Amino acid sequence: MLTERVRYLMNEVNADASVYEGTAFQGQPLPAYTGEEPFHDTWMANEGKPFDIRLALSQAAWRSSVRPAAEPHQLIAGSLLPQSIIHYATGVFTWDFILNEELVPLHPKGQEIASYWKEYLANRPPRGKYENPSDAFYHTFQIFHMSCHSTMDFSMVMEGGINGLRDKVRKHMPLHPESADWYEAVLIALEGACGYMRAHADAYEAAAAAESALRDDYSAIAAICRNLADGNAPASFREACQLFWFLFYLNGHDSPGRIDRYLGPALKRDLEAGILTMEAAQEICDCLYCKMAKQVAYGSTLGGQTPDGEDSTNEMTLLCLSSIRRLKLLSPRTALRVHNSTPPELFREAVRTCAEGATYPTFINDEAVIPSMVSRGSSPEDARDYTFCGCGQVVHNGKAFGGHEELVLNAPKLLNLTLHRGHDELTGEAMGLDTGSISMFRTYKDLEFALLRQITHALALMTEEIRLARQWGARYIPDFLRSALVHGCVENGKDFRRGGAKYHAGMIDVVGVTTLSDSLAAIRKVVFEDRLCSLQELSDAMDANWKGHEKLRQACIHAPKFGNDDDAADSLNAMLVHYISDDLFRRDTLFGGHWGIDINGWSGAVELGAYTGATADGRFCGEPIADCAGPAQGRDQNGATAVLHSMAKLPFHETHGPLVLSMKFTPQTVLGENLEKLCDLIRTYFSMGGMQFQPTVVSAEDLKAAQKAPEKWRDLIVRVGGFSARFVDLLPAWQEDMIRRTENGL
Repeated sequence: MLTERVRYLMNEVNADASVYEGTAFQGQPLPAYTGEEPFHDTWMANEGKPFDIRLALSQAAWRSSVRPAAEPHQLIAGSLLPQSIIHYATGVFTWDFILNEELVPLHPKGQEIASYWKEYLANRPPRGKYENPSDAFYHTFQIFHMSCHSTMDFSMVMEGGINGLRDKVRKHMPLHPESADWYEAVLIALEGACGYMRAHADAYEAAAAAESALRDDYSAIAAICRNLADGNAPASFREACQLFWFLFYLNGHDSPGRIDRYLGPALKRDLEAGILTMEAAQEICDCLYCKMAKQVAYGSTLGGQTPDGEDSTNEMTLLCLSSIRRLKLLSPRTALRVHNSTPPELFREAVRTCAEGATYPTFINDEAVIPSMVSRGSSPEDARDYTFCGCGQVVHNGKAFGGHEELVLNAPKLLNLTLHRGHDELTGEAMGLDTGSISMFRTYKDLEFALLRQITHALALMTEEIRLARQWGARYIPDFLRSALVHGCVENGKDFRRGGAKYHAGMIDVVGVTTLSDSLAAIRKVVFEDRLCSLQELSDAMDANWKGHEKLRQACIHAPKFGNDDDAADSLNAMLVHYISDDLFRRDTLFGGHWGIDINGWSGAVELGAYTGATADGRFCGEPIADCAGPAQGRDQNGATAVLHSMAKLPFHETHGPLVLSMKFTPQTVLGENLEKLCDLIRTYFSMGGMQFQPTVVSAEDLKAAQKAPEKWRDLIVRVGGFSARFVDLLPAWQEDMIRRTENGL
């Protein structure tokens, strides 16, 4: 049951629901313009000071300038920062300076401010070679300059508060005198965070004085904010949740990480002291989840292990899972880490949560992920402390730079580039490697060798671009507040963006690998084994979008496909994953970590498919490509067991990952007495070495009904890829992609 307070907050969240995967302000209206420009004024007033200090002072002034309104019926405070003509934003999508042109005429100094920053930006070097790519280039090699999903270790601040972080900075300052300015900038950033909290204390104290009905609520929040703003450690579970929210929001609403690990100790203390009941704690947790959903929080993790290998389940794990099941929110995008000692009742409750339509959590296998991280240079202790981030990547908890979703590769386009001498099949633009004319591919192995050269070229291009972008970011966008919450930065006297973190892996999300491997399997079968046509004739048919070539298309469709326990198709998929993973492992990031592969899909299946010509697996131009590491939509014909056997042939042990298997089930298939069958399916898959299992429970009939009468199906949520969305809010192409996915039996 939901309390009256939570029902009120849920109405607010649902009223602000976004259409689908959107921007950093997704899911909520932009804040009203405040008429202030604290960042600019502070920047100008500190001309001549070291860059780091000048930047930190400007950011701190901006954060402290927030003028929040008291939120009725909320137990967790925290308002949007003031929108300004120019601000220096950091976080999940990290821009440099953002110029809000529409606000220029609203500010008395608007033109003066805009002119200054336009000139400032124009005098800086570009972040790389491909800042303004063509559409064709972008939809083959998606390069997000300084997009960096990562996590912070919020447990670092739970015992000592902000003052504890200050003490840590002051302790290490004398050890690295060359970093004195940077250390000072970190202290300024911490003061800016306290200023943000202090503004909330002031606002709620004023609201309590003016409002009798909610005076007790407002007074309680004011006291909590005041204590935290003074730098003190949280004195209760509620204060711990409040501090977590403040710092999470101020760091750019990225990925909450291991929420139950951060907040579990405070909850346990309050429960054991008898000052809090589980019912009261659940309401606080629900309020926190409403905050995260309204802001849009990315990867979050429950369960798993402690660094020494013990099960980490605690009371907070259960509260979080209950919030997910009852509230059915679109975020945070949560995973349950499963290992050999995961409590059976927790696992079953998580499966039931998905079966009842919550779409979260997804399930991720410690027994596969931890060894894969160790094989790529992690210590076992740090690997056991991994967490979800972004749309479903894994990262060391508060110990890594991250670098996830900086790069997204459209895998099927690479075969089309190979067949067209490095030119885009739709626009004719030259952007890939010229591997020679089709006439040179006399055998299947000739074609495969050319494709692998094309892949190597693409990976080299993309990773070098991000090397340049990271160099740029180290100079122009240090992140002082995040550095205080990432292990290694303060100890090393180096910023988060300058190599301070302990780990520096990079990740390329390779979308549509299954479409690529199915296409190779079709070419091998139709052209080189059955000799139904030449490779040129097949390429011409694809360029014609199969018009006039339906018989040939059907032959390609009926060629072996991944997901049916067919070695002819499965071995090609495994080969491609191994080749890409091995190539990336040999490439270092800017600060020495390895590059890795994940196959998550997030929103790329539809978006990238729309810009991809027909493919040799029989797919039409513009249709979605494979949405995860599993079978392409509708191509698995031999049941769920065959899918698991195909997936088990992938080299999970060498991929940083995860490699995601997404499967759709009807409610009738998994509810009631059938729930245990779904539990067994997931356990079986994980025992076979599977890495991540992502169930969606919905029927095609319900999806079609929702298309016809969306007003009756507002609560229908589907797992699109790395994120969930209300089905009726999805664009038609996304809806059709969901309908086409195979419905599996058990």
